[in-house]
Amino acid sequence: MFTWEWFLLAGLTTIPLIIWWKVLDKKRAYEIAFYGCMINIMAIILDDFGTNLSWWGYPIKLLPTIPPLLTADSILVPIVLMIVYQRYSSNWKSHVISNLIIAALVAFIAEPIFIWIGYYELNSWKLIYSFLFYNVASSLARFIVIKIGKKVPA
Repeated sequence: MFTWEWFLLAGLTTIPLIIWWKVLDKKRAYEIAFYGCMINIMAIILDDFGTNLSWWGYPIKLLPTIPPLLTADSILVPIVLMIVYQRYSSNWKSHVISNLIIAALVAFIAEPIFIWIGYYELNSWKLIYSFLFYNVASSLARFIVIKIGKKVPA
């Protein structure tokens, strides 16, 4: 606790929330937040499997009582994908293309940086699996939002 890695993790937990609130389209806040919740649920389920099966691990925790996956699963990944969703969810083509790009950036640039810093360590997991997860999760979340949105009166 209170190392430079801990302070960076604390910043990566709070600053994205502030940025998200500032750029959020408040008229679509429930839709976008619901999409983010779907991403969060899928990320937590995958993370629970992955850590329990020792596919990867998290050597640095924000707080001893908070699961180490909180920052990645509940803040960083959902917020990045919500911002992309907000901007590029008008049709499937733009959604898929934008998510291919952001998934590549997160899986092949951000995750290796987190590995280098020591937040994340891979055992048998491959970064290509993360890339696939981000794309599948974002498309499934959009599908769920569309299906539920059609059932809810305006």
